[in-house]
Amino acid sequence: RMQTTSTIKRLALNFYFWIFLAFGVSFTFALVNKWLDPVQKHNTVVSDGKGYYAYLPGMFIYDDINFGFNQTVEKDKHTETAYTDYRYKIDKKRVYTRYYLGTCIAYAPFFFGAHFTSLAMGWDADGYTAIYHGSIVLAAICYAMLAMIFFGKVFDLYGIKYWVKVFVILGVYFGSNWFYYACWESSLSHTYSVAFVALFWYYALRFKENPTVRLAIVIGLLVGFITLIRPVNVLVVLFLPMLFTSWSIFWKFFTEKILNWKIVASTLLASGAVVSLQLFVYKAQIGQWFIYAYSQERFYFLDPHMFDFLFSFRKGFFVYTPIFILSVLGLYSWYKKSKFQALWWLGTFVLITYIFSSWHMWWYGGTYGTRVFIEYYLFFALPLALWLTQLRGVTLKIVMTIACLFIFNNVLQQYQYRKGILHYEAMTWDMYKDIFLYPIVP
Repeated sequence: RMQTTSTIKRLALNFYFWIFLAFGVSFTFALVNKWLDPVQKHNTVVSDGKGYYAYLPGMFIYDDINFGFNQTVEKDKHTETAYTDYRYKIDKKRVYTRYYLGTCIAYAPFFFGAHFTSLAMGWDADGYTAIYHGSIVLAAICYAMLAMIFFGKVFDLYGIKYWVKVFVILGVYFGSNWFYYACWESSLSHTYSVAFVALFWYYALRFKENPTVRLAIVIGLLVGFITLIRPVNVLVVLFLPMLFTSWSIFWKFFTEKILNWKIVASTLLASGAVVSLQLFVYKAQIGQWFIYAYSQERFYFLDPHMFDFLFSFRKGFFVYTPIFILSVLGLYSWYKKSKFQALWWLGTFVLITYIFSSWHMWWYGGTYGTRVFIEYYLFFALPLALWLTQLRGVTLKIVMTIACLFIFNNVLQQYQYRKGILHYEAMTWDMYKDIFLYPIVP
């Protein structure tokens, strides 16, 4: 019995044990609710995910980057999958998709695994059978685990306590819509973005300590790829001054270490090389180097919906991920330690909220919660972790209890959303209070 207890303690002190546990929970959830379900096993590459994914069968199965197979293989052969026409036409010959290339590159290793398995087993290797859908779920879960590993590395560099690191990372994963998008709507871009943002911030921290050309290239590649997934992701660079404890220190580092032609050239060339992949695809598709792919959809910066974006029962960020309320409260503790970092965090948060809430569809369609903030969860987790590291006694117990209740509520809301109890797009206060804490339709 003593030996068993000792083994459990050793496992609990191994951060990778908790990552493995999170993977096991996620994998089991996907196995039961996706792969063993006769409907859901064909229901991962859907909606926007079809547009991201289409590059892979287009390039490697059909040799058709104008996506003619959308009208044959997808529309006629796979009726079990929700049909989406993601093609946009300039004229009869020039066809493109508004979805960017980065997400499909992230899918690629898992897609090839499914494709080569299908070929080897003699299965239908058309890119849209259940094994391909399953590979994308596995991809999203693996990228979520990669993100959590680098969350942990970043927390170590900030001196976060071990138990706080484990609690905050798992709490943010299960207590927000991150778990939902990793294991359910796995083809959307957000769970891939959060992994590369975590990588970016880790290498930015390392660059701060040792500004080398090699690290500049790594950072350039990561910024380029983050942008290639979703161009608006480039806003992540706004957090960079937060690496320093004052503007003067940041500016001195910027002018003395970054404004070096080798560093600048390495970063820009690496980033530009990655982003240029999209330009080459446009050239091959429509004969021109660039097109604004979202056509009539745009930002309305004179008409932001910041309050709705954060607090409405339709999609409010703090309503559907309440654990991050504690992150904002934790800014006070951070402010006492570093006024500049806390205020820069707050200013950047306000700015990106303003930008995202100015999108013509500020609620971003039929989604669970505010999905466009998932990319930034490392930055929301950080002030919470710093706060919990500083707390003691009764205050710590109270905050931990509230955090656990927020996590439980979010897990329940994810279940309600999947079951259609929580409406996918049009929630109101009256609807919300009627279903609050009810696992079934009241």
